[in-house]
Amino acid sequence: MTLDPRRIEVVDDEVARILRGMSGADRLRLAHEAWELARERLIAFVSARHPQWSPERVRREVAKRLGNESG
Repeated sequence: MTLDPRRIEVVDDEVARILRGMSGADRLRLAHEAWELARERLIAFVSARHPQWSPERVRREVAKRLGNESG
């Protein structure tokens, strides 16, 4: 298998060790917080790129992108 340098294919050993030491609830909380952070940053990015858009339009665009519907 050839690794694509533009894509993370393997979890770092230290990260894997830390994640294994966490409870399932803690890993789920961490994933949820990462999702929220990505969403908040995407909202800020889309809002800055399209200042004329309403908050509802920005939310729809963010939902579309996070849902992998952006093409």
